[in-house]
Amino acid sequence: MALAVKGNPVSILNNAVDSIAIGLEDYSSPDERRVISCARNIFAGILLLFKHKLSLLSEPDSDEALIKQRVLPAIDDDENLIWKGQGKKTVDVQSIKERFESLNIDVDWKRIKKINDFRNDIEHYYSNLSHESIRSLISDSFLIINDFIHSHLDDDPKELLGDEAWAVLIEVNEVYKKEKAECASALDKLDYFSDEIQNAFEEFSCEECGSGLIAPTLDEGDAIESNFTCKSCDNNLPYESIINKVVGEYYMHDAYLSQKDGGDTPIIDCPECCGIYLYEEGVCSSCGHTAERECQRCGSTIIPEELYAEPFCGYCAHVMAKDD
Repeated sequence: MALAVKGNPVSILNNAVDSIAIGLEDYSSPDERRVISCARNIFAGILLLFKHKLSLLSEPDSDEALIKQRVLPAIDDDENLIWKGQGKKTVDVQSIKERFESLNIDVDWKRIKKINDFRNDIEHYYSNLSHESIRSLISDSFLIINDFIHSHLDDDPKELLGDEAWAVLIEVNEVYKKEKAECASALDKLDYFSDEIQNAFEEFSCEECGSGLIAPTLDEGDAIESNFTCKSCDNNLPYESIINKVVGEYYMHDAYLSQKDGGDTPIIDCPECCGIYLYEEGVCSSCGHTAERECQRCGSTIIPEELYAEPFCGYCAHVMAKDD
């Protein structure tokens, strides 16, 4: 695969371009054992693009401080305080995120996490790997690579990566988008307890191969009555066996923020079936139970953590239990 490489041949940017190109070669290989290598190389290439940006922003005499894990103060020849990178260890994903946020460099970190989780999962868990299963990772990677090179490196992705690599990225992305749209259309024909549950299914990835191409076996009717099939590996699962994972993953980020920053958690155990109850939606994703939100004794709003006591708030339930 020909590369359109610019600058110093040992630069971080060159390594980024090489890594992405090699990952796409792995994808194009008929040897499906190279799927794991494809994921590793493409994700590594994305991180190297990020590090290249940090390197560009580092002061000339700082030993590329912004990409080093360890940064210490020093005094230069003119007696000025400067910050210099120390050692050979470079920043990890979390440190890159923190430095980008501090520098107002906007990146879709939710998508980055999805790519990284996919990469980790296919190395340790997925048993049914194929070229089809890796399309979602490449499609997500394409969106990150294209946007970052355009917006933060002020370059042309096609020119930087080379015609051959760019053609593979475009082709895989277009194929995956078409298949994903077909799955979304099939999901849309079912009836759900909440629109958010449908959205969760559209974002869910197969536990066996990691593909995001999930479709129902029913053409219409209630989603709870349907099985759901992965179009990449044919993994077939009923609604009740996967709904907690589907909804749990969908709300994972919001649940984390509610714990970190305060506020009501978006999900809680259902008081009827112990499935996942969507607090704002007012419905259980497993059984469809709709809980009372107003305490029948004092009229206060029942917070998520006290939903177990509905139709009373936790305090009133406690007082009534003592009276008994």
